[in-house]
Amino acid sequence: MRYNLSYAWSRRRFLQGIGAAAGLVTVLKGLESAAEGATPPKRLLIVQRPVGTVYQNFWPQGDGTDFTLSRILDPFAAMKARMVVMRDLKLPFDGSVGGGHERGTVLMATGQRTKQLYPGNGGDDPMAEGASIDQLLVKQSLELQGPPIASLQVSCDNRADTPEVSTRHMSYSGPRAPMKPYYQPLEAYRRVFGTLMPGGPTDDNLDALARARLEKKSVLDFAMKDLKRLQSLAPSSQREALEGHAAAIREVEKEFDADPRDPASCGVPQEPETVDVSGHIDPYESSHVVSERDDVKHARIGALHFAVIKAAFRCDLTRVVTFQWAPGTNHVSFGELWPPDSAIFKVHHTTSHDPDTRDTLEFLTRVEEFYAGHVAGFLQELAETEDVAGGRLLDSTLVPYITEVGTRTHNWDNMPWLLFGGEGTKLRGGQVWTNSNRGLRSTNDVWMACAAAFGAPDLVMGDSDQRTTAIEGLFG
Repeated sequence: MRYNLSYAWSRRRFLQGIGAAAGLVTVLKGLESAAEGATPPKRLLIVQRPVGTVYQNFWPQGDGTDFTLSRILDPFAAMKARMVVMRDLKLPFDGSVGGGHERGTVLMATGQRTKQLYPGNGGDDPMAEGASIDQLLVKQSLELQGPPIASLQVSCDNRADTPEVSTRHMSYSGPRAPMKPYYQPLEAYRRVFGTLMPGGPTDDNLDALARARLEKKSVLDFAMKDLKRLQSLAPSSQREALEGHAAAIREVEKEFDADPRDPASCGVPQEPETVDVSGHIDPYESSHVVSERDDVKHARIGALHFAVIKAAFRCDLTRVVTFQWAPGTNHVSFGELWPPDSAIFKVHHTTSHDPDTRDTLEFLTRVEEFYAGHVAGFLQELAETEDVAGGRLLDSTLVPYITEVGTRTHNWDNMPWLLFGGEGTKLRGGQVWTNSNRGLRSTNDVWMACAAAFGAPDLVMGDSDQRTTAIEGLFG
């Protein structure tokens, strides 16, 4: 479409009037691009779940495009055509230092050898020697650049063994430079939607935003006047899309404002703006039975983070997110999952160190099903949610679903990774990828294939003597 001079002048006046609030500038640019027929932007959401898997209940039967989903993968049945099950993968662990979950977490994201340990953190907490894949892509992929928030990091639980750094962080801006995630969804919410305010998410603005939330006011109240001005200035064809932007934020607000007595709120007994979490650390030399279950609150935090991410993607306020359910050495307890007695609450990671019994493996399988179910539910939401820029959110979103170890035994081979993506990502879904009996490929080869799909074919990962090539056949 063509814009006349009066509209162009009004647009400049509008931008001056709002003080160039980054989020609203992005909205206006997105509306104009959509009106001109531009394709929706691509997005990357890396989702981690801890402690690997139980192979016999994870791997599907068959390979290629002829396969049957396993018990753990069954929640993803609706996503089968958009899913790639990765087999024959290993982390580039040779010559690295650090413990099982600790080393694995750093390697899965950075792909570079870990050479040194943080002092005093139990002797197995390695430092990262390079940037993580999400940050490499932020710098090298033009398709992921542009929004006011370059990337967002969130996590659902902070507890880990000792004060270790490695298991608590997925994103690194560079060597030994971990990027702290937001643990409370409200913190992520303020970070994302603070960009709608003139001046951006400054301390003063965020303090004002927090005060308004305590008074049950809408975040959009800060920007509604300017949004109305934008509606009066934008062409009539764009007003519906602008309403969609406001609706996206209203949608996530409904998640926060839900009555805590409503079953839809997952039974959290307090206001969802801040979810009260346990600080219990479970000793290895114990029964791993605790008096409080974490899984209900854990799921609630995950759902609220997902709601923020969905709205941020829809409004194109960020295109890159790393989501961590919990550190590999986590202390999250689960109720109703222990086979001998569903009434007791068992801790996830420490129980994985128990003898390899049928009950232990069944418990770990059920925890995997817990995470798979919640992630599958969010993928379905993305598949059903309209993108302000056109289409549906999952159409243009790539979602690697990863973990830091293969199994409870702390192996770094046969990594149980999945890829999800819509047609806009050109992911060739509906397949089990194998290396045709030619050995294991590095997970770096997956990341380099993803980089090429985001228009960064020259991105390389790993140390100079470990570098290989991107896996072919994952993307069209």
